[in-house]
Amino acid sequence: MLARATAPRRRAGTLSLRERTVVGFLAGAAPDLDFVVALAGPVAYLEQHRGITHSLLLLPAWALLLAVAFSLLRRRRYSWRAYYGVCCLAIGIHIVGDLITSYGTRILAPFSDWSPGLNTTFIIDPYLSAILVVGLLASLRWYPRALATITLIAATALVAYQGNQYREALDVARGHVAAAELDAERVEAYPQPFSVWNWKLAITAGERHHLATVNLRRHSPPAQVPEDAPWWRRILASYRPADRPQWQVLRQFGRGHEDVLARDVWSNERFAFFRRFAHLPAVREVVDHDEHGTCVWFQDLRFRLEGLTSPFIYGMCRRPVDTDWTLHVLERGGPRAL
Repeated sequence: MLARATAPRRRAGTLSLRERTVVGFLAGAAPDLDFVVALAGPVAYLEQHRGITHSLLLLPAWALLLAVAFSLLRRRRYSWRAYYGVCCLAIGIHIVGDLITSYGTRILAPFSDWSPGLNTTFIIDPYLSAILVVGLLASLRWYPRALATITLIAATALVAYQGNQYREALDVARGHVAAAELDAERVEAYPQPFSVWNWKLAITAGERHHLATVNLRRHSPPAQVPEDAPWWRRILASYRPADRPQWQVLRQFGRGHEDVLARDVWSNERFAFFRRFAHLPAVREVVDHDEHGTCVWFQDLRFRLEGLTSPFIYGMCRRPVDTDWTLHVLERGGPRAL
């Protein structure tokens, strides 16, 4: 859409609107080529995804590389300079599109691990996607530059409205901090699926996370759903009115014997990658003496949704005869050693 909206009037040496659109599409997808690091394992993926390919500092270099590649693919019909600008725009808007989510994007890689996330938009947003798809289809038929520009303005307006809802959700969380007199170290709100008004409120106080899921426009509690209800119904039913949130308190390390084991795993040098990644780390489960021995599993509560198994569940296991913990990831098929 940005490639179409910014297309100059056609003259010698400039790309056609169609070619500019294709280049924008391909260059805009290019940062996610970092998925190949998953071949090196789930730890490498967690450490490198949204890293150097999403860096604002390296954007000019990536754009140059792509521009030269496009020029060569077209047998130098156009100079790399004809492609460079649209490649910069496409990569840039990809990075911005990732920044508005909660995952975190290392925009200063490789010189910094800082991973900001603006927390305005859920990673799969049907409304934003609908605006872009409808706008693209319309601009393919009528007034390409004008409709592409209007589409980008509409998408930006939606994100701006989501940002306003984010601030409203934060106010609800801060109200609970004041009412409960919590010594909060962190107060955050995370966008949730299906609605711009669905939010997860998260307050970290000491080694406890206070969580609530709310809908900012809901006036009455949702109807209860049966345990065998589809996953999407269970998710939708978990969001309560903002003036009647149901707070849940989860410990980062558990209780008693679990607490000792969890702290041991959490401080392990090989678990440093998860300490850097997780915003809301909490013990998911401590399993004693199964086929893998004793295992301690951690999750990041940012990504927990009612009725679904959380992604990014990592832990460490130790057999009774062993003295060292071994790193594992919990997958659908069960634990896998790393």
